[in-house]
Amino acid sequence: MREGKKLFRESMLYPVFFMLIITIFFISILATLHLTTQDRIKEYKRIKLRTTILEIFALPLDDLDRYYEEHIREKKSGDIIYYVAFADTVVLGYCFPVMGNGLWGTISALLAVTPDFSTIVGFDILAQNETPGLGGRITESWFKNQFSGKKIIEDSTVLEFNLVAEGEITNNIQVNQITGATQSSKAVVKIITSEMKRIVGQFGKNYD
Repeated sequence: MREGKKLFRESMLYPVFFMLIITIFFISILATLHLTTQDRIKEYKRIKLRTTILEIFALPLDDLDRYYEEHIREKKSGDIIYYVAFADTVVLGYCFPVMGNGLWGTISALLAVTPDFSTIVGFDILAQNETPGLGGRITESWFKNQFSGKKIIEDSTVLEFNLVAEGEITNNIQVNQITGATQSSKAVVKIITSEMKRIVGQFGKNYD
């Protein structure tokens, strides 16, 4: 007696075909989600960047785009994009996007300096992937704000900060590290120093 024709779902190719269909289905869903959220992510990043720059220079936030256009000028020198902050016609300082390696990924931040580049006006984190509760504490205000007012250039030399224990009194070249997150603290200090050297190398004395 002759065997009946074997059904496709009983063949060895069926599992492969089934997994291919499932994979295409989920890829399609992910691609659709990516396309529908792209604009939202872009707008979120735009708002966060503008808000952070205005906050660093203690400028008003209640009408974000109006005050940004009024007080901030976007410029470029070589491959460096930077922002000049004004109050009327007076330059308040310069703000630079900076980045470098953290413990678990890239740390992106903003570093603002005075018009003569000698002193840090402010420092803030835009994005990071450090360990929550440990290295992730680099986003805490006390850690970020301790850089404000510190000299970064003296006698034409970019200064390098030393880490001391959290809570200790610091001098101009010392900053408090985060307890249990020495590597993340070191990463931030390294980003500030190395990026400032890169910026000064690009600008020289021509800060305008």
